[in-house]
Amino acid sequence: MLPHVQCVVGHVLCSQCRDKLASARICHVCRAPMEGGYRRSHAMEKLVESIRAPCPNAPYGCAAKPAYHDLQPHIQTCLHAPCHCPEEACGFIGSTETLLVHFTAEHGWPCTTDVRAEESFHMELREGFNVIDLDADRKLLFLVMVSPERLGRAISAVCVRPPRADGDEPVFYGLELEFDRPSRWHGDRQKSCFDVECTDLSDGLPNADDRFQFLVPHLIVLPYDDDPINIRACIYTQIR
Repeated sequence: MLPHVQCVVGHVLCSQCRDKLASARICHVCRAPMEGGYRRSHAMEKLVESIRAPCPNAPYGCAAKPAYHDLQPHIQTCLHAPCHCPEEACGFIGSTETLLVHFTAEHGWPCTTDVRAEESFHMELREGFNVIDLDADRKLLFLVMVSPERLGRAISAVCVRPPRADGDEPVFYGLELEFDRPSRWHGDRQKSCFDVECTDLSDGLPNADDRFQFLVPHLIVLPYDDDPINIRACIYTQIR
């Protein structure tokens, strides 16, 4: 908080107005002379500091009540900020906990649970959105998208989470995908590991052309095949 000042009588100026009247030698209200200029008003600063405001993300779990002058900086980095549903024409917003329920109950998107970072797990991916609940705490969700392409099915992913707070160590996520098709000889196998972008989806899904696309060719999944894609996956985390 920037300091507040007052004249000898007690008329107060905020710091911004004080800067504009830095050379004044009389009070802007009562015209009282001020030989040394405005003086710091500790009483007003305590009063301003005592004015608290609840975070607008309180419905999503935030219990913080910062000083009013600190409210906007808090909102910009609040870890309880709601995330958005990426489905077109769906305006649902909420915490990642409620978002997971919305994904599965409202849209019926398949969800993979009991997933631990750095541990391999099995997924059955269907065309459209697929959900991963990392560590089963509903606070960190991954959306895995499967879309038809000319040469097969393209798989991409995003991490759904609120913005990182200032001062927090940046955490980066990676996703490893692998499928294989045994055959009489060597079989077919493909494996890739790629970075996953974090987003609250407030601006919708990131451009597909800016995301890594893991391609499962028609050789593995035919264009008219509605069966899920069986794939091995692993989520990696790294603090940089």
